[in-house]
Amino acid sequence: MVAAVVLVPLLAGCSDDASVTTGGLPQCTPRPGTVSAGVVVMAQAVPSARWLPCIRAVPVGWTFDELKPRDGSATFALSAGPDGQRALVVLLRPSCDTAGSTEGTGAEPGIRRFDGAARVSPGYSAERHYVFAGGCVTYRFDLRGASAAQPVAPLTAALGFVSRAELARLVHDTSDGRLRLDPPAAER
Repeated sequence: MVAAVVLVPLLAGCSDDASVTTGGLPQCTPRPGTVSAGVVVMAQAVPSARWLPCIRAVPVGWTFDELKPRDGSATFALSAGPDGQRALVVLLRPSCDTAGSTEGTGAEPGIRRFDGAARVSPGYSAERHYVFAGGCVTYRFDLRGASAAQPVAPLTAALGFVSRAELARLVHDTSDGRLRLDPPAAER
């Protein structure tokens, strides 16, 4: 976590306009010439993760709540209206327990998807795990109302993954080679 605290301010000082997106929103594709601070912070929180969760676009009617990095995990949440506080929580960890889950399809190459049992009344509650080398991303759905499962597909489509290798390249290129996402092996 110390590296994240040091790296993000350094990145912010690399240009006249902020070279790091603001607000902590972990964007999959920030503006050209920028790096998403939210994704960098998650990478630093879980240095073993080869893939990092991100938001392609916040769906209409939804809001990005927060990004909470911890040493060994990172969480962000999306909400919808007054009854949908933290209706979707996305958690990045080095590993997760997929026992009782069924392997699904539709993940990126190198990422395995596992769907947990869903509760559909009242509302919709379920977990979905994406497992890959060095990490696991869990989506926790807690949707309310009669048509609560309806937002699952658009929410899932609004989220994505950035490879650690691509993020490292962006950090390097954005800082003109002055910064690295991860220290060389000899410095660890």
